[in-house]
Amino acid sequence: MKKRTKFSIIFLIVFAVLGVAAFIFSARITADFKKALSGDGSLESVTIKDIVITETKDGIKYWEIYSAIGEYDSTKVNAKLTDIVGNYYQKGKVIMSFTAPTGIYSADKKKVTLTGGVRVVGEDDTEITANEASWATADDKVYAHGNVVIRKQYEIVALSNSASITTDFKKIEIYDNTELRIYKK
Repeated sequence: MKKRTKFSIIFLIVFAVLGVAAFIFSARITADFKKALSGDGSLESVTIKDIVITETKDGIKYWEIYSAIGEYDSTKVNAKLTDIVGNYYQKGKVIMSFTAPTGIYSADKKKVTLTGGVRVVGEDDTEITANEASWATADDKVYAHGNVVIRKQYEIVALSNSASITTDFKKIEIYDNTELRIYKK
């Protein structure tokens, strides 16, 4: 073999080895970089004071929640809420108001769950208290669970473990160990 051919073969072998080494080294650097960008897999959160979550339908406010403290997780899926006050709207007018000590807003499920002693009041002064209330934002019903008490203008009192209420308070269903009391003036 000629000297030039030997040199070319050695040069190609060295170049190939260096190329493979560079490829392996760059894969390790890229993996570390991707890991640093995505985090270590732990769930992180941010706390926000005075948070407002609003949903609109056709550009008109449908419901709104104010929370004194909101804590969003790093997946931006759930918000844990504290000291909650909110309203449901119909044609720009408040038709229902609610309060709760705690709750969760699930952005991916479009669901709100209020906990810790919920109080809901309709525009006709119908009042509902329960341990928990929830609604899927696509549904026009609020579901109440645990020690549900419904008072309609202090003439009708319904006690149950569960109830569902349309947001306009036109239809109320009570179920699961119910008791109905009617009072006349």
